[in-house]
Amino acid sequence: MKNCILLVFGLLALATAAKLNYTGHKVIRVIPETKEQLEFLRDWESSSEIDFWLLPSSARRFADIRVSPGSYAHVAARLADMKMSHIVHIADVGELERQEQHNMAQRIAIFNGEKAIDVENYHTYEEVMAYLAELANTNPLVSTKVGGTSEEGRDIVQAIISSDLSANKPVHFFDCNIHAREWITAATCVWIIDQITTGYGSDPEITSLVDQYDWKFVPIANPDGYAYTWNTDRNWRKNRLVNNGSTCVGVDANRNFPIGFAGSGSSSDPCSGTYHGIAAFSEREASALRDLIAADRGRVKTAISMHSYSQMFLSPYGYTTDLPAEYPEMFRAMEIAVNALTSTYGTPYTYGNTAVTIYIASGDTTDHYYESEGVVHSYTIELRDSGTYGFQLPPDQIVPTATETWNGLKAMINAI
Repeated sequence: MKNCILLVFGLLALATAAKLNYTGHKVIRVIPETKEQLEFLRDWESSSEIDFWLLPSSARRFADIRVSPGSYAHVAARLADMKMSHIVHIADVGELERQEQHNMAQRIAIFNGEKAIDVENYHTYEEVMAYLAELANTNPLVSTKVGGTSEEGRDIVQAIISSDLSANKPVHFFDCNIHAREWITAATCVWIIDQITTGYGSDPEITSLVDQYDWKFVPIANPDGYAYTWNTDRNWRKNRLVNNGSTCVGVDANRNFPIGFAGSGSSSDPCSGTYHGIAAFSEREASALRDLIAADRGRVKTAISMHSYSQMFLSPYGYTTDLPAEYPEMFRAMEIAVNALTSTYGTPYTYGNTAVTIYIASGDTTDHYYESEGVVHSYTIELRDSGTYGFQLPPDQIVPTATETWNGLKAMINAI
């Protein structure tokens, strides 16, 4: 066992050594107090390579910004010019990544193999795809469907859980990890898949939910970006498209949908983390999700887009602060979900429409599912945490995050 543990740590150390080193990078937190300060931050985010981890929807809400050792003084000076002070919220992003790798190695060393996959750990794209393939081969409830292929040739795979596909039952649709660095989203979807597939026939609630509905998950909607976070840059957000005429790589596929495309909350700059691409559905990831949900048009009961971080349950719209006609029903459903989620471990969640509750996000999945596919119960869930770890949530928080999320979803689904 000792030699096994040393081998695991050694392999992870080699993998980490080849990646972009974030030692000394900080995450600073700043709170704009005025509309002018807020607009300054929004303009800065959309027109630069500065890595905003979180951008507020309104004044007096915080923004989180990752800064390198070389850019810290410049960023701090620009903020000071706008009369904004800041605090250092995460002192060393590189240390967070080292802790994450250490915790993952510990999980690998103690995993007993009783399940097809260790749902208490993070996994590579290849490991998740192997898990889905094994489920499809061994569990009669499960099949898979390839929705498209990424720029680098990876399949965008949907896992389908159904007790009777011929029955054309209502569908619960999930997309996860469209933003590459948000590992907790794929882990949460894998955990829910495991709960459903192992609980059917023994857990009365799960059995009833599968008998009533079909469940469809895209655990890794951005496979190239996700693979890149494992191999090269843990904090990469976009896909890996090579942009013509730019040295900057990648498009934010969650700004590549048609509702409000190229509006506020997205960027025309290929170097920005929210670059929307050259046209709606120009990206293979967005097109795959479009086609997968359209295949069940008229049957989709809920469409859930998993993200992190900030602990929020969000409805349309993202591209405008206007409220949808069905917002009272959306609000009722979100309230039920959040109450059940919070009652699990006491994790506080905020809920409301995207543009007001978190920030304006034009061209996102949730607005497309609502407007184009007619899914009233279309939501984005921003999972744990509130910024202590940011995108590098420790593996020991996978199960509590997934458990509370699943409890919220079940409560909502049973009430709509």
